[in-house]
Amino acid sequence: MMKNILIKTDGNKEIASGHIRRCLSIAEALKKRGASVCFWFSDEESPALLKQFSSNEKAFSYTMSAPAEKYELLLLDSYSLEEKDFPAFKKYAEKTAYIDDLCRFDPDTDMIINYDPAPPKELYHHASIKLLGTQYAPLREQFAGCSFVARPSANRIFISTGGTDPYHVIEKLLKELYTDKHLTALSILHCDVVMGALFDDKYKAALKLLARRYPGIALNEGVQDMASLMGSCDIAITAGGTTLYELCATGVPTIAFTMADNQVEFTKSFDAHNAICYVGDARKNNALPRELAARLFAVLPDAPLRSRLSLSARSMVDGRGAERIAEAILKL
Repeated sequence: MMKNILIKTDGNKEIASGHIRRCLSIAEALKKRGASVCFWFSDEESPALLKQFSSNEKAFSYTMSAPAEKYELLLLDSYSLEEKDFPAFKKYAEKTAYIDDLCRFDPDTDMIINYDPAPPKELYHHASIKLLGTQYAPLREQFAGCSFVARPSANRIFISTGGTDPYHVIEKLLKELYTDKHLTALSILHCDVVMGALFDDKYKAALKLLARRYPGIALNEGVQDMASLMGSCDIAITAGGTTLYELCATGVPTIAFTMADNQVEFTKSFDAHNAICYVGDARKNNALPRELAARLFAVLPDAPLRSRLSLSARSMVDGRGAERIAEAILKL
């Protein structure tokens, strides 16, 4: 079994925090199985994100430069890589693996990981090990084995955009929700808003102002037990990304939108499987907050629809993807 593993990835305000989050989930599953894991970063913001996300900040080491020693496996997760870059990484490890969700080329690696609902199986020829499909979504251990029952009456809303919110969707959505035409419904509505790890202070201040104005808004930052927070809610509004997979694993009925190229296809695929309700793209639709609010108030009172969404979502994602990836890496 492999014991010495290197993970090359990064996170910052431009590329958000999802790469580090999913790689950390795999690293924790590997460590639980006796492997040693080191992170290789090139962005100065990345170590802080690793420390923030890890339950044990001393569990994993990291380097900011090319390693001198050779590892047994190098796991690559970066949108900046091109097809021509992969052969050069072979000098750092006996085996290489790559997490792909852009599907631009066939990387020269020993293992490929693509956890989209409909990954392009015909694209990959180099890798001898192919981990394809939503069963390999690398989520934190807390999302394995979640249960959810749609209540007849619903009033708790989970709202998130992941690590960043470049289009201020949360702020605009809250302002749309808290208008005169919705005040009767919102008098009993509770909104649990997650402030991402890369929200700047000015944006946080704007959200805090709204929370002071409307008591139904609760702001959550640095949440450790995200599965429990999600599971306490009746319905969610989120951007596509790791959070969407997490919500599917918990079974919380979800209304989703996109705000980056890598989110569009898999979010639409979840919608096509009737696992979520997809509304649109924040980059192309200025009316998105209003449409999200309208969809929320249509789905909220419909308990049978919420129950169907929950069952479909949980049938696609069970929260054990990081375990499966770790087992495959150790056997490689």
